[in-house]
Amino acid sequence: MPREVILVDSQLGNLDSVEHALIQVGASVHITNDPDRVATARMVVFPGQGSFGPTTQAIVDGAMGAALRMVVERGDPFLGICLGMQMLFDSSEENGGHAGLGVLPGYVRRFPADMPAGEMPGARMLKIPHVGWNDVQPTNEHFYFTHSYYVIPGQAEDVMWSCRYGRIEFPATVCRGNVFGCQFHPEKSQWSGLRFLRSFILGGRG
Repeated sequence: MPREVILVDSQLGNLDSVEHALIQVGASVHITNDPDRVATARMVVFPGQGSFGPTTQAIVDGAMGAALRMVVERGDPFLGICLGMQMLFDSSEENGGHAGLGVLPGYVRRFPADMPAGEMPGARMLKIPHVGWNDVQPTNEHFYFTHSYYVIPGQAEDVMWSCRYGRIEFPATVCRGNVFGCQFHPEKSQWSGLRFLRSFILGGRG
């Protein structure tokens, strides 16, 4: 039977492509914005696009934040995608600073604006946000990113895969026990993204 996945609708982005990707890898997907339904879920995917601000703060401080922490603390599989991964950490400096869920130690910082695209004198500056395909180590696969902020983890062992943009190496995926997060968008990353989601659904590590 397909594995039931609760896809959290927290008003942080379009869920259609994530839902479609999960169905492609064999999940039975149920979308909900009901904290009570999330709290009793046996597998949760928490996607997010956009930025830290009043919406994320309301989630962290409210019933949905409590429900998400309950899933994590109970030991059921949990995947945060993009902003959903960043929200797993303690805080972000975005928009004046906002708290995260505090599931993993660390904070979120903006990419510096002065990163040259190469080492040659006069090289152009890299654009922020980081948008497009980039290689992820140690997989040697390419995934699709779109973000201006990156995680600085409090514990290096929480980093599963990494990526580099300019001089910054940042976590592409994180993992601790039942908790996973990916900075890239697996639903936009073609076969590599689908393999990652399928491994999560089956209980693997991507």
